[in-house]
Amino acid sequence: MHVDKVILRAALSTLAAILALIAFMVLTLSLAFPSTWMKISYDLGMDGVSVRSAKRAYDYSGDVAYIAYATEVAIGADDDERIEECGELFIADDDFVSYCSARNQTLPEGADGEYEQYVYGQVSVAKYRLGDKDGAVDTAFDGVESGFPKNNAVVSLLLTALQAEDAATVDKIETKMNEMAETIASDTERAYLEEMRSLAENG
Repeated sequence: MHVDKVILRAALSTLAAILALIAFMVLTLSLAFPSTWMKISYDLGMDGVSVRSAKRAYDYSGDVAYIAYATEVAIGADDDERIEECGELFIADDDFVSYCSARNQTLPEGADGEYEQYVYGQVSVAKYRLGDKDGAVDTAFDGVESGFPKNNAVVSLLLTALQAEDAATVDKIETKMNEMAETIASDTERAYLEEMRSLAENG
């Protein structure tokens, strides 16, 4: 019996040492090599850890690709708080527009919409779901300052508000679309805007 206890203690000590080593490795990776850990944790299904690691890598390096990664993982996890947090940092980055332009070149064939509008739309809808409806409207329209492309952020928010039967937000969106109607130079975009205004009015 005494020998069995000695063996059990040795086994438990070994297991504890292994667990401590694993914990140390995880901590080291997450703190010293967040760009590596963000991918490992994502592959392990730990989306929240992946987002935090990618954001930490962005804080360390300033590389827009990391905050883009964090935003996309948060979107995939339907984590509205992190979509808002990371998405706003992504949009505010000086390289946001150039990064989006590069991503547009790699979109699947037949994709209908721009990557920049996708990001603005996701952040806007996340704000809406978190209860910041005015902020959601402002963010959506920030994304269409230079035009009204297909499947833009305003349309994403409009469809969300219509689905929620939120007449007040739909009215705000419609009013802002009315205000920007005269600023649209493209006939195609103006026609699309009119289509969305009609949807807001009759939806």
